[in-house]
Amino acid sequence: MKQHKNSMTQNELLNTLIGLQPVMQLTAEKLLPTAADAEDTVQEVVIEIWQKRDQLQHVLNLEGYAIQTVKNRCISFLRKHHDIATGNLEQALANLSDDALADECARIEEQASQLDRMMERLPEVQRQAVEMKYIKNMSHSEMQRQLSMSSANVYTTLSRAITNLKTMISHGR
Repeated sequence: MKQHKNSMTQNELLNTLIGLQPVMQLTAEKLLPTAADAEDTVQEVVIEIWQKRDQLQHVLNLEGYAIQTVKNRCISFLRKHHDIATGNLEQALANLSDDALADECARIEEQASQLDRMMERLPEVQRQAVEMKYIKNMSHSEMQRQLSMSSANVYTTLSRAITNLKTMISHGR
């Protein structure tokens, strides 16, 4: 579990929240009647945490805070909509074990590690282009300037990088 730093930047917080979304979604899906309700709940929690970003200095474990917030929001949803009785709510919470969440976190971390290894195998310019576009969220014109490429070359480089990553994923490398 990652520790929240008091000096977390907005980009770091955003990246952390994006990384936590699959685990938050799994948590909500185990508690709520539909995947759509779970997705809505997760989106609400992400927005709520983002809006409270200036008040999170005291939060030592952002992942735990986010998961607990999702659980609380799910409980409120269920109580409000009377979808399940209190006994069923307790059973649903009991079924949502920390081990299941830990397993899902481990699976996500392994996938991220595999993607990191695949990124390392890309040609340098392709790796840079993917990082600029999808990690640093740079605009196309910023990428052109940083890579000293024409617009067409940036598109081609990104396209080739994505094709290479898809090939690696499909072959499990």
